[in-house]
Amino acid sequence: MKVSKAKIFLFFCFIVGIAFSATWFFEEIFVSEILVVKAKDAYIRDSVTGSIRVHAAATYDLKAEVSGEVQWVAVLPLGNPLSVELNQTLILLDMNDVNRSITRLNLDRAQHRERIEAGSPTKILLQIREKELKDLQALAKTDYLSAYDIESKTNEVERLRTQIRHEQLADDHFNQNYFHRLSNLKDEIEKKSIKSPITGEFSSCYVAPGNQVFPGNLVGKVYSEQRIIEVSLLEEEFYQLKVGMPAGLSLLSTGNKIYSAKVSALSSTVDANSGIRKLYLEMDENNQSLPVGSSGRAEIIREEKESALIIPRKALVGDFVVVADAGQAKFKKVKVGAKNLKTVEILEGIKAGENVVIETPHLLTEGEKVKPILVSFTE
Repeated sequence: MKVSKAKIFLFFCFIVGIAFSATWFFEEIFVSEILVVKAKDAYIRDSVTGSIRVHAAATYDLKAEVSGEVQWVAVLPLGNPLSVELNQTLILLDMNDVNRSITRLNLDRAQHRERIEAGSPTKILLQIREKELKDLQALAKTDYLSAYDIESKTNEVERLRTQIRHEQLADDHFNQNYFHRLSNLKDEIEKKSIKSPITGEFSSCYVAPGNQVFPGNLVGKVYSEQRIIEVSLLEEEFYQLKVGMPAGLSLLSTGNKIYSAKVSALSSTVDANSGIRKLYLEMDENNQSLPVGSSGRAEIIREEKESALIIPRKALVGDFVVVADAGQAKFKKVKVGAKNLKTVEILEGIKAGENVVIETPHLLTEGEKVKPILVSFTE
C-alpha cells in the first residue's frame, strides 16, 4: 500500500506540533518562578550593626568586715531590687555583744568618776603633811630641831606629791583607754552595719536573717543608676566610626522600642581570638530604667544619603547580583557603597529599574530561564 507524500508531510507536521507543544508545556511547568524588585533611587543609611550588652556604670560588691549573725536585710535573696541612697543601711548584723561591751565600759567610767569625785585620801594626807612641814620649818627658826626630822618630813611630802601625780596619770590613762575602746566599739558597730557606698540599686542580696557571716564574705551587690551600653562589632566594621556618631538601639526586653543614642567611646583594643572590638553608646534619654545585663542590637550610622540606587541586601551574592532579563537569569558584578542591615547602595553594575532577584539568587545559574514575580520593598 502506497502512502502519499502529502500524508507523510501531514504526519510529520503532527509529530513536530506535538513535540513543540510538549516542550512549551514542560518549559512552562518547570521554569523557575523568582521574586524580583526594581532597583530604585531612594534614601539610605550607611550603618553597621552589632550586639549590645547593658552594664552598670559602677558595680560594688558588699562584703562583711566582721563576723556575726545577720539580724536584718533590706532585700531578701531573690527579692525585688531596691533603690537606695548613699550610706543607707542595707544589711545589719547582730550587735548585742557590742552593746553589752559599751554598757560595761560606760559603767566602769561612771564608777571611776564617782571615785574621783569622792576625793583622794592621798591629797588629804598631803595637805596635813605640808602643814606639818611648814610648822617645823617655822619652829626651826626659833628652836633647835634635828635636821633629820625636817628632811624626813620633806621626803614624805615629796612622796605624797609623787603619788598624787601618779593618780592623775592613772586618771588620764583611764580616760584615754576609755575613748580608745569606745571608738573601737563604735567602729565595730559601723562594720556590723553594711551600708550602700553610692546612690543606686540594691539588686542582689545573698544572705538572710539568721545566716552567719565572716570577714570577706560577699553578701550583696549595689549597682549605680547610670548604665553603660556596650556594643560588640567585628574589627573591619570599625572603619570610619567616630565618637559622636548617631545610633539607635533596641533591647529584647523592650520589644520594638528604638532608643536614640550616640557613640561616646571607642575601645582601643581588639580581642585577638574573636576579632571583636567594642564601642560604647550614650543614650539621649535617661537610661536608669534599663536592666543590667540586658541584650539587644545597635545600629551606628556613618552617613545618610537622600538619593542613592538601592536594592535589598539579601540580593547580593558576594560581589554580584542576579537580574531577570528577557526571562533569563543574568549575573552582574556590582560595586557596593553605603549599606545597612536591610539595603545596600549600588555604585556600578546595574541601573535603576532593573529587576533584581531577591529570593535565593545563589541557587540560579547564568542563562537559566526564570519567571519573575515583581514585589515591592521598603527601605
